[in-house]
Formats: sequence, C-alpha cells, structure tokens
Amino acid sequence: MRLILISLSSAALLAAPAAAQELPDLLPLEREIALAESAGPPHVAESATIYVLRRGGFEVAREGSNGFACLVTRHDQGSQEPQCFDPEGVATLLPVALERARLIEAGTDRAEVERVVGEGYAAGTYRAPRRGGVTYMLSTENKVFNGEKIISYPPHVMIMAPYVTNADIGADGSDPAMPWVLNGGTPHAYIMVVTNQAAGDHDPE
Repeated sequence: MRLILISLSSAALLAAPAAAQELPDLLPLEREIALAESAGPPHVAESATIYVLRRGGFEVAREGSNGFACLVTRHDQGSQEPQCFDPEGVATLLPVALERARLIEAGTDRAEVERVVGEGYAAGTYRAPRRGGVTYMLSTENKVFNGEKIISYPPHVMIMAPYVTNADIGADGSDPAMPWVLNGGTPHAYIMVVTNQAAGDHDPE
C-alpha cells in the first residue's frame, strides 16, 4: 500500500500517459450532475453549485446557495474525480481547476498547462487558500492516474494545507489508513484522509 502514497504524489498526477493527450470523454448531463453530487455529503451537495464539463471547459449546470461547488475533474483519459469544494476552495482552488480544464480542452499539453498555472500563481492570478478547509471526494467512483495507469481510489476528504509536505506531518506511506500529503510543498497541497464511508452512507446522529 506504500505505492499509493508515492504514486499519487504531485509529480505523478502531473505526469501524463501517452493516451492523456486525448480529450476526456463527456458524460450525459444527468449522469455528470449525479456524479458531481456524489462527492459531497448530501446536505452539502444538494445546495452546491454544480459544474459540468462540455467541449471547451466547465459550465454551470445549477446555481447553488451554500457557497460550495461540485464538479467532476478529468485530468487524463479514463480518469474521473468528483469533488466538492468548500467556499475557500471555491475562491482559490476552483479557478485553477476550471482553467486546467479549459486549457486541456484547447489541446494544450499537460506540461504547458502546469507552466501556465505556475505562472498564474507567481503573478497573483491564483493564490493559495488563506485558511484550512476541505474538498470532499466521498464518491465511490474515484478514478485517478497513479503515474502508470488509472486506478480506483477510496472515498476521502482532502484538507487544504498550502505548502505542507509529507515530512511535515510524518507521513511515510507505511499505513494506508494514515493521512498523507498530495501536491506537497505547493500552494495546492492537501492532507489526504481516507474514509470508510461514502457520501450518504453515514448517520449524523
């Protein structure tokens, strides 16, 4: 299980397999909305703004009322990553996700996408989250590129932790149930916490 920690590092996620230069497949509208909603707790997702991917980039399918936003990102052909950003994530991380999708849809190769995003952070177009927060990925249908192939990844919560590294939290990948850091040392670093409950499967009582 140590491989999961290493494979889902920032470098692995930013690398692209040969097939990744293809545009991601589009989903039927209702299917994509349901998949986006599956990322968050029901009480969050039902009032969140929902984005759907269409040729050219993401479009708003439903305006929300609670400051959250849910969408399904697809960085590589065959991947699907339903996510629900909290209000701080909407302000800071969502614009980057939307721009990445727009660039990919325009045929930009992945290295250039990351160069453009990096320049955006340097220029102040994008900024790191100003406080801790969460991005929910509670769907049971997470499919991510691990550096070699597309794999399923369990429901989890990503805690915003700008510039934090695995060394900062003592993560070594020896226990898959323990938190670890994705995109360590970057403005969009997250502490990853796997949950054994999918959205809608828990009883808050």
